[in-house]
Amino acid sequence: MQDSGIDLIKQRQAVGNIIIAVLTEQISVKKGLLLFPKDCTDPSVQAAWHALCHYEADEDIKAKDADYDNQQVELLELIAFTFKDGNPLPQNIIDAYKPYYKEIPLSFDGGLKGIVKKLFRYINF
Repeated sequence: MQDSGIDLIKQRQAVGNIIIAVLTEQISVKKGLLLFPKDCTDPSVQAAWHALCHYEADEDIKAKDADYDNQQVELLELIAFTFKDGNPLPQNIIDAYKPYYKEIPLSFDGGLKGIVKKLFRYINF
């Protein structure tokens, strides 16, 4: 599905609101991931999805390292505020997530269980 310019702006704004809701603990990270636009082809939204996944997956590291925790929160805040006006993310943020993923699992089969299965497929233990 090809996203139109207006749809991209609305999707980015919606994702920015989701990230703010997660950071302010109005919703859980898992709920936030489920609320992301499905089948979105925007590289900025895809990078934001992965940033939020890393925020959730790195919980144990963040508990031990306050600087790392602050860096992740600052990145998510940057993404949310960039999306406020519907703007795309800087290319360096998009590029930072590309090498780790062959596909973007924004289309969820099987609800939360499908998300977890796809997420663990990309995490190397």
